[in-house]
Amino acid sequence: MVFIMFSGEFIVDFNEYVGDFDLILTMNSGQTSQPPWKMDDNNYYEIILIDNIDVLVKISQEKLNDPLIVKYFSKEEFNVEKLRTKLFYIFDLDYNINEVYDFLEENSQLSDVYEFNRGLRLFKSQFPFECIISSICSANNSIKRWTKSLYDIRRFCGRSVVFGKDTYYVFPREEVFINMSLDELKNCGVGYRNKYMLNSTEKIRDSIDFHENIFKLSYKKAYNEIIKLEGVGPKVADCILLYGYNKHEAYPVDVWINRITTYLYFKNQKVSNGKISSFAHETFGMYAGYIQLYLFNYARLSGLMSKLKEI
Repeated sequence: MVFIMFSGEFIVDFNEYVGDFDLILTMNSGQTSQPPWKMDDNNYYEIILIDNIDVLVKISQEKLNDPLIVKYFSKEEFNVEKLRTKLFYIFDLDYNINEVYDFLEENSQLSDVYEFNRGLRLFKSQFPFECIISSICSANNSIKRWTKSLYDIRRFCGRSVVFGKDTYYVFPREEVFINMSLDELKNCGVGYRNKYMLNSTEKIRDSIDFHENIFKLSYKKAYNEIIKLEGVGPKVADCILLYGYNKHEAYPVDVWINRITTYLYFKNQKVSNGKISSFAHETFGMYAGYIQLYLFNYARLSGLMSKLKEI
C-alpha cells in the first residue's frame, strides 16, 4: 500500500508568544513530564496525536528566541492549527513568562536566578497518564535511569509508528499498560515502583473521566485526589500536577529543592518538606512551579548545588 504523505511547515516567531523561549534548555532540563524528545542533527522529533491522528513533528531552534521551525508529517490530513495549539500548550508558550521574570527581580533572594534560566519554560506532557507514570518512576531515581525506563516502556508495550526508515513509540494508554506484568515492568528498570504503577493505573481506570476532572479542579482539590494514587507522595503529586495538569501553583519538594530553599530563605536550618511547600505556596503563589524549576536549574548551573553538597 502506498501512502500519500500529508506534510508541511510553519514557523513560530518570537512575537507570537510573550517573553523568552529556549527550546534546547527546556528540552534538557529534566522535567518529569516525559523523556526528552528524540534528537538528531539539532532537530527534535516526537509523535503528537491530533484528533487520534499520528503526526510526526520535527522542531528546531538555533538559539534563544530564534524562530521555531516546525515541520510535520502524517499519513492522514489533520488540522494544522490544532498542532500549533498543542505545541503552544506543551511548551507553555501561551503563558506570560515576563510575570515570572518580574517576580524574580522584585525578590532579592532570587535576583541571580534569571540569568541562568532565561527562556526555560515548562515542558508539559501531551498525555497526563504518561506524566503520572514518569513522575512515579522519577522518585528517588536519577534522570538518566527514569528516562531510560520510560523509553523501555514505550518500546515494550507502546504503539509503534513508522515514518520512512524510523520507528517511533507512543506511550501506552491505561488499558494497554495495565496488562503489563510486574516482571515486565521490572525489566523496564522501574524496580519496586512496578506495583505502584499498576495499582495507580487500576484506580485511574476505575474512575470516570479521571484526567478531565483533575484538569477542572483547583490546585488544592486536584492535589487531594492525585495524592490518593499509590506511590504518589507530596513531591510526586506536585510533579504530576505541574507537568501533567498545568497547575502552576505546584512546588515539588525533593531533597535538593529543600536544601536550596532553606539556603536562600531559612539560613540553612533544617526545615521539613511540608513547611517548605507551605512557604512556597504563600510566598511564590501562582509562580511556585516556575520558581521551583528555576531554582533547581540555577543551583545546578551556578555551582550552588556543589556548594550545598559540602555543607
